[in-house]
Amino acid sequence: MSVQINANIPLRDNSLLKTSYDEERPLVHVIEDNYDMRMEIRDEFKSDYRVIDSENGLVGFEKSIASIPDIIISDIQMPGINGIELCKLLKKDERTSHIPIVLITGYDDEKGQLIGLKNGADDYVTKPFSFGILRARVNNLVKTRQLLLNKFLNESHQSQIKSGSVSSHDMLLKKAYEIIDQNISNSTFEANDFARAMGMSRAQTYRKIKVVTGLSVKEFIRITRLKKAAGLLLIGDHNISEIAYKVGFSSGAYFSSSFSHYFKISPTRYVILNKSK
Repeated sequence: MSVQINANIPLRDNSLLKTSYDEERPLVHVIEDNYDMRMEIRDEFKSDYRVIDSENGLVGFEKSIASIPDIIISDIQMPGINGIELCKLLKKDERTSHIPIVLITGYDDEKGQLIGLKNGADDYVTKPFSFGILRARVNNLVKTRQLLLNKFLNESHQSQIKSGSVSSHDMLLKKAYEIIDQNISNSTFEANDFARAMGMSRAQTYRKIKVVTGLSVKEFIRITRLKKAAGLLLIGDHNISEIAYKVGFSSGAYFSSSFSHYFKISPTRYVILNKSK
């Protein structure tokens, strides 16, 4: 059976994305053709997660592109696009490549399980499975994403734009750093410009950055500018006002207040403390 995939899928469900802006709970996408099983999985996660669902792989692919969930749970055996094919499609697409995928498989042998893992799945559960095990696998993957957020917040600007600091499935994040770096001194470079440079819609870009970093696009750009400024301050070739303009702040006062808010220390004090180490 030949199934046509539209890689340039428009956002079809604006209410879905509005919910993702308004709520902080992680978004789980359940893709399962068996209605009863799909509803059971929804019920298992709805108390701690936001949950959306799809009845087959084609709908699941389209809805994943539109919503950029935090994690996907998919059955392997589905009509049309099965779970393995869906996993490959999602992992190859820059918009969804970062999303952890848990496959539900009927394979009970090691060879069968490796099929899913080799095609990009992050974990699997074997039928018949315990919902407690499924929940634990999902929770662990979501926590791993949180660790990536913490890593982002603690890394210097320079380390973030080096290829070695970003795992292969987050190369899109490296691209994001490079785009901001190329426009670092442009004070008018904002979210719309960033989304165009990334080759995504603004809503898709928002969800991608939010999932990977925990930040809005505006916050992501601002913090990346501040990290660049921190590195320039330690080099010592420019004064604070000059650095403010070099990293895209149109006001020296706004730069100093933003820097102090993020680093919990003034630019001047930051230089004194770090150069004394």
